[in-house]
Amino acid sequence: MGKHERQLIEEAEKIIVKILNSQRLTSSDKKNHWFKHAFSIAKRIKKDFPNISSARHLGNRYDNAGDILITSRKNKYFIEVKMSDTRLGVGTKANISQDALTENHLFAGQVKSWSQFRQEKDHEKWVNDYLNHFTRYPGNISKITNPVLRKEEKARYLRKLKAKRDKKAESILNDIHERDKKEKIEYLTHLSSQNQQGEMIKRFFILIILGIHRKEELENLIRKDDFFREIQNLFVYYSNFYKGKIAVRQEDVGERIKKILEKYSDFKIVFPAGSTHCKIVGIKDKVSETLLQIVLHWKNIAQGIKTPCLNIFDLTAKPVLKFALINIDRE
Repeated sequence: MGKHERQLIEEAEKIIVKILNSQRLTSSDKKNHWFKHAFSIAKRIKKDFPNISSARHLGNRYDNAGDILITSRKNKYFIEVKMSDTRLGVGTKANISQDALTENHLFAGQVKSWSQFRQEKDHEKWVNDYLNHFTRYPGNISKITNPVLRKEEKARYLRKLKAKRDKKAESILNDIHERDKKEKIEYLTHLSSQNQQGEMIKRFFILIILGIHRKEELENLIRKDDFFREIQNLFVYYSNFYKGKIAVRQEDVGERIKKILEKYSDFKIVFPAGSTHCKIVGIKDKVSETLLQIVLHWKNIAQGIKTPCLNIFDLTAKPVLKFALINIDRE
């Protein structure tokens, strides 16, 4: 999500707070791209919590889950808001920090991160060596002095040639992809030999399915002593645009988490042989059930080139086949 879009979302969250506190809305509020979503969500929250005494926007703080804190009958509830212009957009899929598996203490002791592992393997050097097998780059690319930018532009150029079925370009990018794949597998094999910390894996899993994906939030919340107590009162409101209407669904996250914790006695990470992904599983009666799939991934240009990250899929989310949500605009 870009900076501008994030700003519009935060402004929409403040609009929800204004409505809950019966404050006047400005003309700027009503021009916000997400205004109709905010209005519908606020209306649904009022219906679910009819005795709200106050609402407060929590902003960009990293020490709590939720965007909004409401007080109702002396009880406090955290509200997380997720708005989408599409029909679905509910299930969790996240791109998070490339080193999140080691930054968040899922393994005991000092464990080598993916970025450190690549440095030891001279990843940048061997990628450049492959790219230099092509000798007919345009002059404007060859003249770039920044080595990182030059590497990226070379890869982009080869990608364009590959799309035109240039065999040399295709061969180079495929070679980089294959070597990068082997490197990923080697790193995950390294991780598989490390001692795991089940409590931190459990917290990490819960934060991901809550939609907590930013590096600072993960690192702060995963270490909170009262973490599980706080999320017992967390509700997520999803708004989606469907057939010209705004539809809103509420999820009682506290209840969902409670059922998960009651169901599984332990959590661990498993590493399928020969794969570029690992999985978080829950243990129930000595049987493991897959909860998250975590893929070592590169977001831009091509595999091995730019923006390494962890691509995470929530395998516990049920696909929404029919959009049977409460439509606020029809009430």
